[in-house]
Amino acid sequence: MINKFFDGLGGVITLLVKGKNQERIINLALSRGIYIWDIKWQGNDLSLRIRNSALQAFQAIAAENDFELEIAGKRGLPFLKTKVQRRIGFLAGAVVFVLTLYVLSLFVWTIEVEGNKTVETKQILQSAARNGLHQGSGKWKFSCSDIEKAMLRELPRLTYVQCEIQGVEANIKVVEKVWPDEEVFGPCHIVADRDGVVEEILVLEGQSIVKPGQVVGQGEILISGIVYPPAPETSDASKLLEPEEPSFVRARGTVKARTWYEGYGECPRRIETKVLTGETALEINLMTPWKEVCIKKAKLSKNGYYKLARKRIAANTSPGMWGIYINKYHEQKKQVQSFTEAQAIEMARESGFNNLRRKIRPGVQISDSYIQVLSSPSDAIVRIKIAIESIEDISRVQAIE
Repeated sequence: MINKFFDGLGGVITLLVKGKNQERIINLALSRGIYIWDIKWQGNDLSLRIRNSALQAFQAIAAENDFELEIAGKRGLPFLKTKVQRRIGFLAGAVVFVLTLYVLSLFVWTIEVEGNKTVETKQILQSAARNGLHQGSGKWKFSCSDIEKAMLRELPRLTYVQCEIQGVEANIKVVEKVWPDEEVFGPCHIVADRDGVVEEILVLEGQSIVKPGQVVGQGEILISGIVYPPAPETSDASKLLEPEEPSFVRARGTVKARTWYEGYGECPRRIETKVLTGETALEINLMTPWKEVCIKKAKLSKNGYYKLARKRIAANTSPGMWGIYINKYHEQKKQVQSFTEAQAIEMARESGFNNLRRKIRPGVQISDSYIQVLSSPSDAIVRIKIAIESIEDISRVQAIE
């Protein structure tokens, strides 16, 4: 092992000896202290290896005894050094290119904004720029948490800001505040927010229009803001009095009603999923202004399933686009899961309830629920219909026109 190491430092040459009685050259070389190994025949030629330092002495022996030498191979540090010196310009360019990509990766070159509807993207970008995040800004010059706090202070219409840096790209995700409907001022009615059957009425101000057990439709007046005076007692004197005008008030109170929600849920009897096996394959491509060069190719199975994760480091220069593209393939395998009729119905019911929860307002009291199976036992998908009966406050304020 030690000899191989020092041979690599000094250099090793493989020679082909041609002539008659090539075995004589081995004895002559050994008598002069030349170390020879890996001796074998290659057709009519004798192949052997010597150290680089013994090449001139071996050539002198061959010339004195009419042997012809041919160099079949060279390896070791001296020959590698010569190759490096010949390609020093290419290696220097590669080092400069890698360093340039590394320096460019320390800056933010693109900024994406997501989640805004009413707040303009320009306002969000301007706020981020005032706090240090803009195109060309160094990653060491700002903190994402500080930018998030500052943007929430500057933009009161935002309730949440998340700043993420991925390579040379910054992603700003925002959530806008949901402002309540404009408050109604002055006299108003209380109307039904949805269809239902009245269960309970509490009138604080105004005049009740409906009674418990009555079916009401959406938009129907429940408590009126127009209050009529009681009818006068019939007498000769009262007939002469002028009728009193109704008063206009701001109706207040609650009306609880029995309401219904309908939803739909489904579940396949057989589900195919793909799970990660933990095996990965890496592919590296170099992008130049002239062409794309594959540095490392990923070994993928033809019948395999893979999830691709991409990473890109690129810079746009005057000659064109330079960059490195790294594709990481995560191997997946199929898993098949089958469900019984009861399991599929239960999962479909959960799916239907999850869909209904998006429709039902918070605080609604569910009194009963009904499930109807719509599919037959031979169907590949179990489909169900869900009906929920609830008790909720259906009152809503509406201005008197």
